[in-house]
Amino acid sequence: MISRRWLLAASIPLVTGLWLSAPRTVPAQGPAGAVRVALLAEWAIIHNRAAEDSAAFGQALDQGVVDRTVFAWQRGVIPRQVVLAKPIRVLPEPEAAPLGGRGRWELAAVRPPGAGSAWTEIDARGPDGRPDDVLILEIGGERNTGTQVLETLLVRAADGRLEPRPLALPALFPGRGVAVIRAPFDRPVPARAVGRFSPVGGGADMLVVRSLVETVRNGDVTANGPADTAPFGGGDWREGDRVLLRIPAASLAAGVPALVLGWKDRTLQPDPDREFPRTSTLASPLVRR
Repeated sequence: MISRRWLLAASIPLVTGLWLSAPRTVPAQGPAGAVRVALLAEWAIIHNRAAEDSAAFGQALDQGVVDRTVFAWQRGVIPRQVVLAKPIRVLPEPEAAPLGGRGRWELAAVRPPGAGSAWTEIDARGPDGRPDDVLILEIGGERNTGTQVLETLLVRAADGRLEPRPLALPALFPGRGVAVIRAPFDRPVPARAVGRFSPVGGGADMLVVRSLVETVRNGDVTANGPADTAPFGGGDWREGDRVLLRIPAASLAAGVPALVLGWKDRTLQPDPDREFPRTSTLASPLVRR
């Protein structure tokens, strides 16, 4: 006869195995004091949006990043090479105050995506611990040969769905979109931008700051001086967008929605009317966002 104690002991490994093998869902909000962002090349979003299944894409962000090639017909997986690394910083108080920031903040940790995940966790803390402090976080703003322009913003809702938010230059009538303003690169964002932040949920506001460069030809002079459009040289066309997040301390402590940021390239084109120009026609390159 089998004893009750033996049955209990035999069931423990089975229950443990079932728990470990069960699919896990990353919460829509980051842990208290942390901001969760997925920084992706736009290809990953276009590739997975074809299925029009926000839940499936969300699951891929949670546990579908793989270290191998992903083909066009494969859904639910994301190649690790399209998960981007972007500079992240906390704006110092003198730079943040004109934009609505308040108090001293420190970047405590930036945790890169773990195995199978596309989420970067940003841990910012206010040493003073005042409840009315306001953090301003900057993502991006580097000079790069690709993925300089923010093209897509998805906000993870409380139920796990990914909600698209449009990005647009300031319009005559306010909407649910996030504003994109133009300002000189590598300089503090002007104070007039304080009213351009748009809510993205959980008490957090967002603003995209884009370089003044739109189209550049060889020999042009921009706000930063003569333009250099050489593919392997430093130049204005490399200037990447800056994403600013303004988050009150209380909202940060409660947890803010996770964000998916999709980035595209500024492409160097010698002739905007030709898709594949011959190398002999590279007399007057153009840079378009």
